Amino acid sequence: MNEDHNKVLLFPRRRVRDPRRVAEFRETGRQLRLEHESAEDLVSRVLRETPRGAWRFLAGRVELRTSGALQALSREIDTRLDRDPLEALGIAELSLAIAAMLQDEYPCITLAQISSTAWKDHGQALCYLGRYEEGLKSLDRAAADLATHGALAHDQAIVSFVRATALQHLRRFDEAEAILAECVAVFRAHDDTRLYSKCTLAQGNLYVRRGDYPAAREILTPLLAGDPAFVPIARMALGWCAIHGGDADAAWTHFIEAARGLRRLGREMEAVRSLYGAASALLHLGRFEDAVSEFRATRHRFLKRGLIEEAGLCGLGVVEAQIVLGAVDEARNLAETLVHEFSRAGLDRRAVAALAYLKDAIAASSATPEVVRNVHAYIDALRTDPTLEFTLPN
Repeated sequence: MNEDHNKVLLFPRRRVRDPRRVAEFRETGRQLRLEHESAEDLVSRVLRETPRGAWRFLAGRVELRTSGALQALSREIDTRLDRDPLEALGIAELSLAIAAMLQDEYPCITLAQISSTAWKDHGQALCYLGRYEEGLKSLDRAAADLATHGALAHDQAIVSFVRATALQHLRRFDEAEAILAECVAVFRAHDDTRLYSKCTLAQGNLYVRRGDYPAAREILTPLLAGDPAFVPIARMALGWCAIHGGDADAAWTHFIEAARGLRRLGREMEAVRSLYGAASALLHLGRFEDAVSEFRATRHRFLKRGLIEEAGLCGLGVVEAQIVLGAVDEARNLAETLVHEFSRAGLDRRAVAALAYLKDAIAASSATPEVVRNVHAYIDALRTDPTLEFTLPN
């Protein structure tokens, strides 16, 4: 075998690219850049000038039927997920309608990315509203759009990351942990340090939800010296580690610092959730009057955004503190209010029954802080296991 033949085997010639395909991809890249440059202000203005109830009709606007406009809509969704998930869902539905209209305007791989992003955003918005099973179906559609394009591994990992987050809320921890491990590997391979850190944070939160607080602290604590965008979320998770570790003072500090950081980042609803944690720390510290004040403030903020379950959990914190303080009539009245709020919102009948039980127990002078905590834990558990039956406290 001669030397030249060896060279051919060891160093095969690169496949000659079709000049027409190269020109097509270059033109597509140029087109996408132009679209993205002009889309941001257009999308922001159109959403601002159109009543929310009419957003679904915006799919008829020709100038919004571009990849650039859809990317801008995706960013709008991202900014609203925390602040107003209903708005985020409305924009996501608009994105799906627009994406379905783009048939021949872009190469198939670009269309796959466009459609997948729209379905991913839709699924994420549903998950923020607690509609996890519906969200997972949308994420299935997003994954299916990418399945035949091996070059889109990074896009696939983003969809998988959102899925892992939803699975955590459904307490499907083993599935979520396996998916996160795969995502970490992909983001590391792509040198995507932001999403790599985000995955690490999600792994820490998974351990918190699973109740493995030492493991959570081990993975979350180093994040406090990392990206400022993730420090507040890590602090909030560490606050719950401290609560369950019996260190309410440390929990209070974590939650308050987390709330400040989240507000600086414009993540108002996450800041409110952190203040809910701070109220819980006050309860554990025996500062009952302060706890009542903090729970009421967070409850009001949740109600303003239509988050009835979160507002109800805050209300139960108030009820527990009021029972300790001897304000039994106020506790009973608030428990009755919670029954009405859950009923009007059409929430799980089991949750309504548990609240009604609590109201009757307070009226009969048989309610204790432990009874309130039992109802609180049950309603919280119903969010991930709607078949769970309420067990009367001993």
